[in-house]
Amino acid sequence: MANLDKAVDYVRAKGDVIEQARLASILWRKQPEEAVLQKLTEMQNMDGGFSYWVKGFSTVCDTVYVLIWFDDLSLRRLPQVERAIDFLLMHQKEDGGWDELERVKEANAPSFLVPGKITTRVWLTAYCAHWFVRLGYAEHPKAKGCQGEFLLAHREPSGRLIGTVKDMRAMWDWLVFLSYFPGSDSEIFKQTLTVIEQEFYPEKWEGSYLAWLTCCLRDAGLPAHHHFVRRCLDELVKKQRLDGSWDSEDGEAFAANATIEALRVIKHYGVI
Repeated sequence: MANLDKAVDYVRAKGDVIEQARLASILWRKQPEEAVLQKLTEMQNMDGGFSYWVKGFSTVCDTVYVLIWFDDLSLRRLPQVERAIDFLLMHQKEDGGWDELERVKEANAPSFLVPGKITTRVWLTAYCAHWFVRLGYAEHPKAKGCQGEFLLAHREPSGRLIGTVKDMRAMWDWLVFLSYFPGSDSEIFKQTLTVIEQEFYPEKWEGSYLAWLTCCLRDAGLPAHHHFVRRCLDELVKKQRLDGSWDSEDGEAFAANATIEALRVIKHYGVI
């Protein structure tokens, strides 16, 4: 079992106002205070998108990243969310997939955000597909195409998506979309889950990375008694550090966020 008290103390000591509100919503279903909503509103750019990792302008990646906070806060139908969804749909390509904004090339962004690369397009599309399903926008009338068809067109004979040899996150996110269509009883869902299970190396992963996988299993509807969910949860609990936190692949400055990401799935599956 995870040490909830230590985890809570860590986030309260290290987390910002939004992180503390997310924690309270996840654990106790506490509605955020007006100051939190004001902070999120101030973060939103005029075009409806958000900036976070890349500063100064909205990006597809950052907009999805902040939308996850709204989900943690159980705020899925606010005007801010609708505007962010509209921003994402405005930048969806005609083939149903996404790419990052060309402007990102000027921002010295990491390689996985470089626009025009098929690997960028595949993982961003899977990322968007996951959270469109989770937030209830999977069949939005403004969609330019089907993200599932785009991803299927970039699936290798092995069952992997292109570009997932070193980073499996696109596969994990795609699993969520497949649970929506064609469904968790479909062969492609089962095949994708098998590939994911075969590439399970928790001893090599940070807590935030494992929490991402477990969140995808949650959003794909896998129950707590599923054998792979149990494996992920067992390994995630083991990764809790003595101070109550989980480590982040983005560095120590993001440990509070990683702790929230771990608690998100641990709470959902009742491991506290």
